Amino acid sequence: MSTIQQVARTAGVSTATVSRALSNPEIVSEATRRKVQSAVEALRYSPNAAARSLRTLRSGKFLVTVPDIANPFFSLIIHGIEDAAHREGYAGL
Repeated sequence: MSTIQQVARTAGVSTATVSRALSNPEIVSEATRRKVQSAVEALRYSPNAAARSLRTLRSGKFLVTVPDIANPFFSLIIHGIEDAAHREGYAGL
C-alpha cells in the first residue's frame, strides 16, 4: 500500500499539495492535478479513511443500538435512520 508521501515524491510536490489536489481539486492548478493523479494511479494510492478521521476528528459514521433487530418495528426505524444518514452524507457500514 502506498502512502501520501510516496505520491508527493513521485509527483514532485508536497504532501499538502497532494491532499489539496485530492480533496479540493479546484484550488490546485490543472498541471499539478494531472501530476498528482498520475502518481496516484501509478502507485495505486487510496486515502486511508482511518487517518482522515483522526485528522478531521470526523468519521462520517455513527452507532445505533436497538433491543431486538429481528423485530420488524426496529428494522423499519433503522432503515429510516439509514436513509436520513445517507442524505446527510454519512457513510454506510
